[in-house]
Amino acid sequence: MTTTDTIAALALVVAIVATVAAVGSWKAARNSNEAAETLSRIERQRLHTDLTPDFRCTIVANEACSTAMLRVRLEGPQGMLSHDAVEITVSIRNDSPHRGSGPQLAGSVTPEAVRGHIWGPWKFSADGRDETGRTVAARQLTVGEWTRYALTPTTPPPWSTSGMDDWRRDHANEPVRLSITARSNGSEWTVPLEVPVTAESAW
Repeated sequence: MTTTDTIAALALVVAIVATVAAVGSWKAARNSNEAAETLSRIERQRLHTDLTPDFRCTIVANEACSTAMLRVRLEGPQGMLSHDAVEITVSIRNDSPHRGSGPQLAGSVTPEAVRGHIWGPWKFSADGRDETGRTVAARQLTVGEWTRYALTPTTPPPWSTSGMDDWRRDHANEPVRLSITARSNGSEWTVPLEVPVTAESAW
């Protein structure tokens, strides 16, 4: 092997070593970036979880159970104190998320109609409610503040053979299943709650 061949071989070895080193450096940088992104994502998730709003809800009905009042108070967390306000949208969930998901027989009620009906004791009668009384318009709260919503009893679905007395008896002791969607500073949380109903003898 001539001197020229030796030099060429050494140059090739140096080039290969440099390429391997570059690839190794690139992989290390990529792994480092991926690790940093993973840690950042975990931290964002932790902060999001730590800031999940804490609501205290009560429902009080009159003696005849012909009307009721839902009171929603934003209790915390303390980290929310730095937020100007939290926008909340309150909705009523049904007693079962699987209603309307079974097989549909010809001529039977559509799954959409089944899911659209409120299968529970109360619906919203407050201003800003939707046509079914399931959801009310969004409101703003800060930590320590409360708001309230008027409720009225639900009725059996139009296709039901049950009368109003049977319907009320079936739902007499059921809690109201709520879902509160909260939004603040670009973040969003959905908080499910079950609120028992207390009857008062006088308002």
